[in-house]
This record gives sequence, structure tokens and C-alpha cells, in this order.
Amino acid sequence: MVKHMKMNFITVCTDTYPMIYAEKITRRLVELSNINFDCYCLTDRPDEVGDWATPLPLTIKAGGWWNKLNLFSPDMPEGWNLYLDIDILLKTNFDNELRWAVQNTQQIACISDAINWLDNKFSSSLMIFKTGALDDLYYDFQSAHKDLDGFVGGDQVWMGPRLKSVTYIDEEFPFLKHNLKHDLSDKTDPGYIKLPKIIPSKVKMIDCGGDPRVEDLCVLPYVKKYWEQIEPKGKNHGVIAC
Repeated sequence: MVKHMKMNFITVCTDTYPMIYAEKITRRLVELSNINFDCYCLTDRPDEVGDWATPLPLTIKAGGWWNKLNLFSPDMPEGWNLYLDIDILLKTNFDNELRWAVQNTQQIACISDAINWLDNKFSSSLMIFKTGALDDLYYDFQSAHKDLDGFVGGDQVWMGPRLKSVTYIDEEFPFLKHNLKHDLSDKTDPGYIKLPKIIPSKVKMIDCGGDPRVEDLCVLPYVKKYWEQIEPKGKNHGVIAC
């Protein structure tokens, strides 16, 4: 067991997402965890990153979810990295799951995709990997990114087949992260999703990816609670807190 673990926490905030998302999840993680995190934000707006993280440049400017591939640059900070999509709500401490992933990951760890998108199990919403472990993936993307406009399935469908070894954390910890719209909602009526009023207590993260965005879901008590949990200290950059 790693008792005094140190990790990097890296968010990616580009394009249309307000910086308040990256700030809130970073502050929430630091508050919940006993792990020593160095916090970073890969962004095209470094002037909006406050004292909560160190801004990192996009070495490949690709747009949207493709910007995640910058995470695998050999120029990233050394050590083990935790990446989370910035529209994930953190309910409680998950240090044990992180320690387990670090001990059991050869190349990269993630949570299985909620809908097995295009027959692809790999999901890029949560990733744990060590800097330098995926240099080849970064260089492949560096060569290919200009030709990927319109690639069906996006970054994780492109990445999945190129990964030699993926550790699926949910096979050991099935309640670490559940997707709000796919895992937790009622979809018995075709074309209609009924969002839950209560989240199972065992679930540690709520993935609110996609539309509607988190700030539009605050009618739900658990979204309001965990979105408000950490108030940003700087400007909200156009997002009204719940």
C-alpha cells in the first residue's frame, strides 16, 4: 500500500467550457483527498487559471475532446497523473481506488464506457497513467490530428484500439463512477430520460457529461449540492452558480 502517494491532477478546459468547471473540480478533489496532488490545467486560456492550478499549454491545438491527447505529451509533468472530465461531480473520497490503480496499471487505467460507444470499452472521462507511458500515442496523434476532423466516435474510439494494456477500475470498484444519463437514469420511455432524484450512496462520482450541462441540472438536489460544494475564488466567467 502506498501511504504517502503523490500524483498530478490535470484538467483540460478549452473551447466553450468556462474555467469555473476546472476550478470547481480541482478544489473539490483537493478538499476530499489525502493524496498530495500537484494540480494543472491544460487550456487555451491560461490567463483564467488562478492559484488553484498551474496552466499548461496545448502543444497540439485540435479542438474539443481531441485536446485530451495533449495529456500524453512527454513534456507533461513527471509522475502519475489523474485526469477527470470537468463535468464530473465528486461525492466522496476515492483515494483507495487511486492507490489500487497505480499499483495495478501497466499502461493506463479508466472506467468502462457507459454505453460501450461504437463497441469501444475504453473511456477517456477518467484516466490514470504515468507520464512517458503513452509517448507513442501522442506522436501518432501529432501526425494524424489534421486528418481526424469528423472521425466518428471521437478521441476515445480513436485511442482505444491503439492501447496495448488497459486496466478497467470498475471491474474492481463498480461504484467509483456512474454516468448520470446512462447508468443512473430511467430510460424505459423511448426518446425520454428521467433523471433520478437520489443517487445510490455507494457511487463516488457522478458523470454529468453531455447536454444539459451541470449548471443546467441544479434542479436536482445532488447536483446542486456537489456543484456548490467548492465556491470558486475568482471570476465565474459567465456561469451563474446554482
